[in-house]
Amino acid sequence: MLEIHLFVNPLGSRCFRCEHDVIKIDHQLNTKVNYRFIPFFNMATIQQTIEAYHLNQYSLAVRQNVSQTIYQVILDYMAASFQGKKRGRQFLLLLQNALIRENINYNNDLVKNVALQSNLDLEMFMEDRDSSLAKKTFRQEQQVAKSLGVKEAATAVVFDSNQSQYGFLLNNFDYDTLITAYQNKQLEDELSVTNFVKNYQSHPQTRTVQK
Repeated sequence: MLEIHLFVNPLGSRCFRCEHDVIKIDHQLNTKVNYRFIPFFNMATIQQTIEAYHLNQYSLAVRQNVSQTIYQVILDYMAASFQGKKRGRQFLLLLQNALIRENINYNNDLVKNVALQSNLDLEMFMEDRDSSLAKKTFRQEQQVAKSLGVKEAATAVVFDSNQSQYGFLLNNFDYDTLITAYQNKQLEDELSVTNFVKNYQSHPQTRTVQK
């Protein structure tokens, strides 16, 4: 079984494609695949978003608005995930589809509609999206990324449960790179790591897979 932890910019079109690549992998490999999308947020994420949407990068107001939007989308995703990881992923993908593909502006009405489409308890979701727990979970996720050496979005940390002491970090993740690495047994290297997968309680060292 493969455990895939994909660090994403929730407003990034490349990350949106990467998420669909991860889902597609489950049908390609002769093994079970567990995966999770982990939001990643730093100055580079903000800059990449500004450039991707062709916004004025010299405007402080624009930069603050992008930063706040990414942050709130992440909190929304955290809140949705409190009602189940599968529903959380569905919520994120539907919201991204509206923002990235349909070019709908982010607002509360959109968020509520997506929450309902994802079969969330709307009242609970609306309470959770601005809760201290959502903010705490966000900070924990960012610490995980820092501990693993993740520096940019579209980075994946991958574990093979048959070689549970081994882990790999793939920068600029894509479908073909992971398929090739798995089929060539590149995920069975001699680098020892601790158990990262279990509740994020320990942070492994990882080896970078070169394309």
